[in-house]
Amino acid sequence: MSFLGRLVEQSSLTSRQLESLSSYLRVASGELRLREAASLVSQGRSKGRPDRPVSIGSYYRTVSQARSNVKQSLVTVVVALWVGVIKLEDVKRIFELVSGGARELSEEEADRFLQLLEALLRRMVV
Repeated sequence: MSFLGRLVEQSSLTSRQLESLSSYLRVASGELRLREAASLVSQGRSKGRPDRPVSIGSYYRTVSQARSNVKQSLVTVVVALWVGVIKLEDVKRIFELVSGGARELSEEEADRFLQLLEALLRRMVV
C-alpha cells in the first residue's frame, strides 16, 4: 500500500473521496473538465455498473463529502487547540513535517514518517 493510502486509512476521508477531491482540484485549475474528472473516478469502482461512468451528480456529491470532512477535521483541530487538548507548537510541528508537499518516499522513509507521526500524535493528544 502506498504511503498516502496508509495515511488516508487513518484520516476522515475515504480513498474515493480523496481521489474525487484530487481530480476536482484539476477541474478547478482548468486541467480537466468535470465530466472527465467523473470518468476518472469511475475507473476501478466496485459498485454500480463498471462499464458506465459515475454521474456528475454522484461525483460532485463525493467531492462535497470530502470537502466537508476536511472542514470538520480542521474545526476539530481548532476546538482541540481552544480547549487545550493539543498545543499549537505540536500542530505546527506536524504541519511542517508535511509541508514539503507530495513527494515519493521509499518504503523505509514512509515507515519512519508514520512512526514519527504516530509518536507525535500520542504525545500531543492529552
